[in-house]
Amino acid sequence: MNRQTRYGLGMLAAIVVVAGVALLIAGTLQTSLDSPAGGITTYTEFADSANHVKASLTKTGQDGVITLHIGDGWHVNANPASLDNLIPTSVLVVGDGEERSVQADYPAGKNSGIKIDTTDIMVYDDGTRIPVHQIEIDAGEHLVMRVQACNDQGICLAPATISVVQEQV
Repeated sequence: MNRQTRYGLGMLAAIVVVAGVALLIAGTLQTSLDSPAGGITTYTEFADSANHVKASLTKTGQDGVITLHIGDGWHVNANPASLDNLIPTSVLVVGDGEERSVQADYPAGKNSGIKIDTTDIMVYDDGTRIPVHQIEIDAGEHLVMRVQACNDQGICLAPATISVVQEQV
């Protein structure tokens, strides 16, 4: 990794830390009324991505499509993530302290307009659909997504593991 890249990543990390401290000091965060969380939310701990991202599954047999519901002005990292230090959006089955990947056809991300060094940051926004296949969920297990939400100003929140809600067809 060259010096310019290390400097860029260091600056990005510093911005994320400063933004997180600002959120902690403020104590409240105004979210868009269009956000899945809606309204004004008071945080007693660091804001996480679950406040801005929800996911639903429409299932047909053992296959289905997960739709991301992301608040206005927010996005999540695509899979694969554009850089090694970014957290890609991923679909998992969890239960009994274990997790396993789900066969998913992650779509190509959309260019966020954010560039680190020479790398365009690719993201998913509201309404992104992720086809999944051969979903097998045993008793005590459930389908989740690992996401990290960032706003359009480039402030990223703590990652979250969110439950995927199955919609009735």
